[in-house]
Amino acid sequence: MIKQKTIAPNSILDVEQYIFCDFNDDFVLSNPHFVRLFNSCREVFKSFDLIFKKDVPYFRMNYARCPFCGTRHVVKYGFTDRILVFKEIGRTCVKIQRYICKRCDKTFQTDLTSLVDKNSNFTKELKNESEHLISNYLGSLNNVCKSFKKFFGISISHQTIENWLFVDENILEFDVGRCSGYYIIDVEWIKVNGKWKYRHTLLDSVSNCIVADAVYDFEDETTVMKFLNESTMNKNKVAITTDLDKKYGSVISKLGFFKHQLCILHAKKSLNKKLKDYGEKYKLSKEEYKECEDQLKMIKDLFDLNVLFMKLKKNYKV
Repeated sequence: MIKQKTIAPNSILDVEQYIFCDFNDDFVLSNPHFVRLFNSCREVFKSFDLIFKKDVPYFRMNYARCPFCGTRHVVKYGFTDRILVFKEIGRTCVKIQRYICKRCDKTFQTDLTSLVDKNSNFTKELKNESEHLISNYLGSLNNVCKSFKKFFGISISHQTIENWLFVDENILEFDVGRCSGYYIIDVEWIKVNGKWKYRHTLLDSVSNCIVADAVYDFEDETTVMKFLNESTMNKNKVAITTDLDKKYGSVISKLGFFKHQLCILHAKKSLNKKLKDYGEKYKLSKEEYKECEDQLKMIKDLFDLNVLFMKLKKNYKV
Protein backbone atom coordinates (compact mmCIF):
# COMPACT_ATOMS: atom_id res chain seq x y z
CA MET A 1 0.00 0.00 0.00
CA ILE A 2 1.37 3.40 -0.99
CA LYS A 3 1.87 5.77 1.91
CA GLN A 4 0.00 9.04 1.59
CA LYS A 5 0.64 12.08 3.69
CA THR A 6 -2.45 13.46 5.43
CA ILE A 7 -2.43 17.15 6.26
CA ALA A 8 -4.46 18.39 9.19
CA PRO A 9 -7.05 21.04 8.21
CA ASN A 10 -5.38 23.92 10.04
CA SER A 11 -6.02 26.28 7.11
CA ILE A 12 -9.74 26.52 7.86
CA LEU A 13 -9.58 27.30 11.57
CA ASP A 14 -11.12 30.62 12.52
CA VAL A 15 -10.64 30.43 16.27
CA GLU A 16 -7.66 29.52 18.39
CA GLN A 17 -7.63 25.84 19.25
CA TYR A 18 -5.32 22.86 19.57
CA ILE A 19 -5.52 20.06 17.06
CA PHE A 20 -3.58 16.83 16.93
CA CYS A 21 -1.46 16.44 13.83
CA ASP A 22 -1.46 12.79 12.78
CA PHE A 23 1.68 13.03 10.64
CA ASN A 24 4.02 14.08 13.45
CA ASP A 25 4.38 13.75 17.18
CA ASP A 26 3.65 17.37 18.06
CA PHE A 27 0.66 19.50 18.81
CA VAL A 28 -0.16 22.32 16.42
CA LEU A 29 -1.54 25.70 17.52
CA SER A 30 -3.55 27.62 14.95
CA ASN A 31 -5.01 31.13 15.20
CA PRO A 32 -6.10 33.79 12.66
CA HIS A 33 -2.60 35.29 12.59
CA PHE A 34 -1.03 32.01 11.50
CA VAL A 35 -3.91 31.15 9.19
CA ARG A 36 -2.88 34.19 7.12
CA LEU A 37 0.70 32.94 7.18
CA PHE A 38 -0.49 29.51 6.06
CA ASN A 39 -2.41 31.06 3.17
CA SER A 40 0.63 33.10 2.12
CA CYS A 41 2.66 29.90 1.75
CA ARG A 42 -0.09 27.75 0.25
CA GLU A 43 1.12 28.07 -3.36
CA VAL A 44 4.63 26.82 -2.55
CA PHE A 45 3.75 23.90 -0.27
CA LYS A 46 5.03 21.43 -2.86
CA SER A 47 8.60 21.99 -1.69
CA PHE A 48 8.18 22.15 2.09
CA ASP A 49 5.79 21.72 5.03
CA LEU A 50 4.62 24.41 7.43
CA ILE A 51 3.61 23.50 10.97
CA PHE A 52 3.16 25.47 14.17
CA LYS A 53 4.60 24.53 17.55
CA LYS A 54 3.87 26.73 20.54
CA ASP A 55 2.87 29.64 18.30
CA VAL A 56 6.10 29.41 16.28
CA PRO A 57 6.06 28.56 12.53
CA TYR A 58 8.34 25.69 11.52
CA PHE A 59 9.43 25.00 7.95
CA ARG A 60 10.62 21.52 7.03
CA MET A 61 11.11 19.48 3.86
CA ASN A 62 8.31 17.33 2.47
CA TYR A 63 10.71 14.52 1.65
CA ALA A 64 14.14 15.09 3.10
CA ARG A 65 16.90 14.27 0.63
CA CYS A 66 20.57 15.25 0.68
CA PRO A 67 21.26 17.86 -2.04
CA PHE A 68 24.91 16.77 -2.22
CA CYS A 69 24.74 12.97 -2.68
CA GLY A 70 21.00 12.48 -3.25
CA THR A 71 20.42 9.91 -0.52
CA ARG A 72 17.33 9.76 1.69
CA HIS A 73 19.41 8.68 4.69
CA VAL A 74 19.22 11.98 6.54
CA VAL A 75 18.22 12.88 10.08
CA LYS A 76 17.08 16.09 11.73
CA TYR A 77 19.88 18.31 12.99
CA GLY A 78 18.38 21.25 14.86
CA PHE A 79 16.85 24.46 13.53
CA THR A 80 17.90 27.80 12.04
CA ASP A 81 16.19 30.90 13.39
CA ARG A 82 15.24 33.44 10.75
CA ILE A 83 13.08 36.55 10.41
CA LEU A 84 10.89 36.68 7.30
CA VAL A 85 8.70 39.58 6.19
CA PHE A 86 5.31 38.51 4.84
CA LYS A 87 2.78 40.63 3.01
CA GLU A 88 -0.16 40.13 5.38
CA ILE A 89 1.48 39.73 8.79
CA GLY A 90 4.78 41.60 8.47
CA ARG A 91 7.91 40.47 10.29
CA THR A 92 7.67 36.96 11.72
CA CYS A 93 10.25 34.82 13.50
CA VAL A 94 10.36 31.33 12.00
CA LYS A 95 12.41 28.19 12.50
CA ILE A 96 13.86 26.26 9.56
CA GLN A 97 14.59 22.57 9.98
CA ARG A 98 18.21 21.53 9.46
CA TYR A 99 19.37 18.04 8.46
CA ILE A 100 22.59 16.02 8.41
CA CYS A 101 23.36 13.35 5.84
CA LYS A 102 24.40 9.97 7.27
CA ARG A 103 26.31 9.10 4.10
CA CYS A 104 28.40 12.23 3.37
CA ASP A 105 28.10 13.91 6.81
CA LYS A 106 27.14 17.24 5.22
CA THR A 107 24.51 19.48 6.74
CA PHE A 108 21.77 21.40 4.94
CA GLN A 109 18.45 23.03 5.71
CA THR A 110 14.97 23.24 4.22
CA ASP A 111 15.02 24.96 0.85
CA LEU A 112 12.78 28.06 0.90
CA THR A 113 13.80 29.55 -2.46
CA SER A 114 10.24 29.10 -3.75
CA LEU A 115 9.05 31.38 -0.93
CA VAL A 116 11.90 33.87 -0.49
CA ASP A 117 14.96 34.78 -2.57
CA LYS A 118 18.43 33.85 -1.39
CA ASN A 119 19.97 36.33 1.07
CA SER A 120 16.65 38.14 1.43
CA ASN A 121 14.15 38.37 4.27
CA PHE A 122 11.29 39.70 2.13
CA THR A 123 9.01 37.08 0.59
CA LYS A 124 8.40 36.98 -3.15
CA GLU A 125 4.72 37.72 -2.59
CA LEU A 126 5.67 41.00 -0.91
CA LYS A 127 8.11 41.92 -3.68
CA ASN A 128 5.49 41.27 -6.35
CA GLU A 129 3.16 43.68 -4.57
CA SER A 130 5.68 46.49 -5.15
CA GLU A 131 5.28 46.13 -8.93
CA HIS A 132 1.52 46.69 -8.65
CA LEU A 133 1.97 49.70 -6.37
CA ILE A 134 4.64 51.30 -8.55
CA SER A 135 2.24 51.10 -11.49
CA ASN A 136 -0.61 52.61 -9.49
CA TYR A 137 1.52 55.53 -8.31
CA LEU A 138 3.18 56.11 -11.70
CA GLY A 139 6.70 55.41 -10.51
CA SER A 140 6.74 57.27 -7.18
CA LEU A 141 8.89 55.19 -4.83
CA ASN A 142 8.06 57.38 -1.84
CA ASN A 143 4.33 56.77 -2.30
CA VAL A 144 4.97 53.04 -2.55
CA CYS A 145 6.86 53.14 0.76
CA LYS A 146 3.95 54.99 2.38
CA SER A 147 1.49 52.42 1.02
CA PHE A 148 3.45 49.50 2.49
CA LYS A 149 3.40 51.27 5.86
CA LYS A 150 -0.28 52.20 5.65
CA PHE A 151 -1.80 48.96 4.35
CA PHE A 152 0.63 46.31 5.62
CA GLY A 153 2.40 48.04 8.53
CA ILE A 154 5.80 47.34 6.97
CA SER A 155 8.55 49.97 6.82
CA ILE A 156 10.60 49.62 3.63
CA SER A 157 13.08 52.13 2.23
CA HIS A 158 12.73 53.42 -1.33
CA GLN A 159 16.22 52.08 -2.11
CA THR A 160 15.13 48.55 -1.18
CA ILE A 161 12.12 48.78 -3.49
CA GLU A 162 14.31 50.14 -6.26
CA ASN A 163 16.66 47.17 -5.87
CA TRP A 164 13.69 44.80 -6.21
CA LEU A 165 12.50 46.44 -9.40
CA PHE A 166 15.85 46.73 -11.16
CA VAL A 167 17.56 43.42 -10.45
CA ASP A 168 17.98 42.66 -14.15
CA GLU A 169 17.73 44.25 -17.57
CA ASN A 170 13.99 43.77 -17.96
CA ILE A 171 12.20 46.97 -18.85
CA LEU A 172 9.62 48.19 -16.36
CA GLU A 173 6.73 50.10 -17.92
CA PHE A 174 3.99 51.98 -16.11
CA ASP A 175 0.41 52.17 -17.22
CA VAL A 176 0.18 55.79 -18.28
CA GLY A 177 -2.73 56.08 -20.66
CA ARG A 178 -2.54 59.86 -20.92
CA CYS A 179 0.99 60.34 -22.25
CA SER A 180 1.33 63.90 -23.52
CA GLY A 181 3.93 63.03 -26.13
CA TYR A 182 6.56 65.30 -24.54
CA TYR A 183 9.32 63.24 -22.96
CA ILE A 184 12.63 63.57 -21.13
CA ILE A 185 15.21 60.79 -21.20
CA ASP A 186 17.83 60.49 -18.50
CA VAL A 187 20.59 57.95 -17.90
CA GLU A 188 22.34 57.46 -14.58
CA TRP A 189 24.59 54.95 -12.90
CA ILE A 190 23.08 52.42 -10.51
CA LYS A 191 24.73 49.59 -8.58
CA VAL A 192 22.96 46.23 -8.99
CA ASN A 193 24.32 43.19 -7.15
CA GLY A 194 27.65 44.96 -6.66
CA LYS A 195 28.05 45.91 -10.34
CA TRP A 196 27.60 49.35 -11.89
CA LYS A 197 24.97 49.51 -14.63
CA TYR A 198 23.05 52.17 -16.53
CA ARG A 199 19.52 53.07 -15.54
CA HIS A 200 17.51 54.51 -18.45
CA THR A 201 14.46 56.54 -17.43
CA LEU A 202 11.81 58.09 -19.66
CA LEU A 203 9.61 60.78 -18.10
CA ASP A 204 6.53 62.61 -19.29
CA SER A 205 7.55 66.27 -19.04
CA VAL A 206 3.94 67.49 -18.72
CA SER A 207 2.66 65.17 -15.98
CA ASN A 208 6.16 64.74 -14.48
CA CYS A 209 5.61 60.97 -14.26
CA ILE A 210 7.85 58.07 -15.16
CA VAL A 211 6.75 56.36 -18.37
CA ALA A 212 9.36 53.60 -18.47
CA ASP A 213 12.43 52.51 -16.55
CA ALA A 214 15.07 49.91 -17.41
CA VAL A 215 18.58 48.87 -16.42
CA TYR A 216 21.20 47.87 -19.01
CA ASP A 217 24.88 46.98 -19.01
CA PHE A 218 25.74 49.59 -21.64
CA GLU A 219 24.85 53.13 -22.64
CA ASP A 220 25.33 53.08 -26.39
CA GLU A 221 23.25 53.93 -29.44
CA THR A 222 21.85 50.39 -29.75
CA THR A 223 20.72 50.33 -26.11
CA VAL A 224 19.07 53.75 -26.33
CA MET A 225 17.34 52.72 -29.55
CA LYS A 226 15.98 49.57 -27.94
CA PHE A 227 14.80 51.37 -24.80
CA LEU A 228 13.04 54.24 -26.58
CA ASN A 229 11.49 51.97 -29.19
CA GLU A 230 9.96 49.66 -26.57
CA SER A 231 8.87 52.39 -24.15
CA THR A 232 7.26 54.73 -26.74
CA MET A 233 5.58 52.10 -28.87
CA ASN A 234 1.93 53.02 -29.56
CA LYS A 235 2.33 56.30 -27.67
CA ASN A 236 2.24 59.92 -28.78
CA LYS A 237 5.60 61.23 -30.02
CA VAL A 238 5.75 65.01 -30.18
CA ALA A 239 9.10 66.01 -28.70
CA ILE A 240 11.86 64.61 -26.53
CA THR A 241 14.52 66.38 -24.47
CA THR A 242 17.99 64.88 -24.05
CA ASP A 243 21.43 65.93 -22.95
CA LEU A 244 24.10 66.95 -25.47
CA ASP A 245 25.29 63.42 -26.26
CA LYS A 246 25.58 62.99 -30.03
CA LYS A 247 24.17 59.45 -30.04
CA TYR A 248 20.62 60.70 -29.43
CA GLY A 249 20.39 62.59 -32.72
CA SER A 250 20.33 59.64 -35.11
CA VAL A 251 18.23 57.48 -32.78
CA ILE A 252 15.45 60.02 -32.28
CA SER A 253 15.16 60.81 -35.98
CA LYS A 254 14.62 57.11 -36.72
CA LEU A 255 11.88 56.76 -34.08
CA GLY A 256 9.70 59.46 -35.62
CA PHE A 257 9.81 62.23 -33.02
CA PHE A 258 8.80 65.60 -34.48
CA LYS A 259 11.21 67.63 -32.33
CA HIS A 260 14.48 66.94 -30.55
CA GLN A 261 15.22 69.44 -27.80
CA LEU A 262 18.47 69.77 -25.87
CA CYS A 263 18.47 70.17 -22.11
CA ILE A 264 19.16 73.79 -21.10
CA LEU A 265 20.94 72.73 -17.91
CA HIS A 266 23.39 70.54 -19.84
CA ALA A 267 23.86 73.32 -22.39
CA LYS A 268 24.82 75.77 -19.63
CA LYS A 269 27.26 73.28 -18.13
CA SER A 270 28.82 72.71 -21.54
CA LEU A 271 29.27 76.46 -22.09
CA ASN A 272 30.87 76.86 -18.67
CA LYS A 273 33.32 74.06 -19.42
CA LYS A 274 34.21 75.50 -22.82
CA LEU A 275 34.86 78.91 -21.27
CA LYS A 276 37.10 77.34 -18.64
CA ASP A 277 39.04 75.36 -21.26
CA TYR A 278 39.34 78.48 -23.43
CA GLY A 279 40.72 80.50 -20.52
CA GLU A 280 43.31 77.84 -19.67
CA LYS A 281 44.34 77.38 -23.29
CA TYR A 282 44.93 81.07 -24.06
CA LYS A 283 45.90 82.03 -20.49
CA LEU A 284 43.38 84.83 -20.14
CA SER A 285 43.88 87.45 -17.47
CA LYS A 286 41.32 87.90 -14.69
CA GLU A 287 39.86 90.95 -16.43
CA GLU A 288 39.54 89.16 -19.78
CA TYR A 289 38.03 86.06 -18.14
CA LYS A 290 35.55 88.24 -16.22
CA GLU A 291 34.48 89.94 -19.45
CA CYS A 292 33.89 86.55 -21.10
CA GLU A 293 31.87 85.42 -18.08
CA ASP A 294 29.63 88.48 -18.34
CA GLN A 295 28.99 87.83 -22.02
CA LEU A 296 28.26 84.18 -21.32
CA LYS A 297 25.83 85.19 -18.58
CA MET A 298 23.89 87.26 -21.11
CA ILE A 299 23.56 84.20 -23.33
CA LYS A 300 22.36 82.02 -20.45
CA ASP A 301 19.88 84.71 -19.42
CA LEU A 302 18.36 84.44 -22.89
CA PHE A 303 17.76 80.74 -22.23
CA ASP A 304 16.00 81.54 -18.96
CA LEU A 305 13.99 84.32 -20.58
CA ASN A 306 12.76 81.94 -23.23
CA VAL A 307 11.68 79.43 -20.57
CA LEU A 308 9.86 82.17 -18.66
CA PHE A 309 8.09 83.30 -21.83
CA MET A 310 6.91 79.76 -22.57
CA LYS A 311 5.51 79.42 -19.03
CA LEU A 312 3.64 82.71 -19.33
CA LYS A 313 2.30 81.69 -22.71
CA LYS A 314 1.04 78.43 -21.26
CA ASN A 315 -0.55 79.98 -18.16
CA TYR A 316 -2.18 82.97 -19.81
CA LYS A 317 -2.68 81.49 -23.29
CA VAL A 318 -0.98 84.40 -24.99
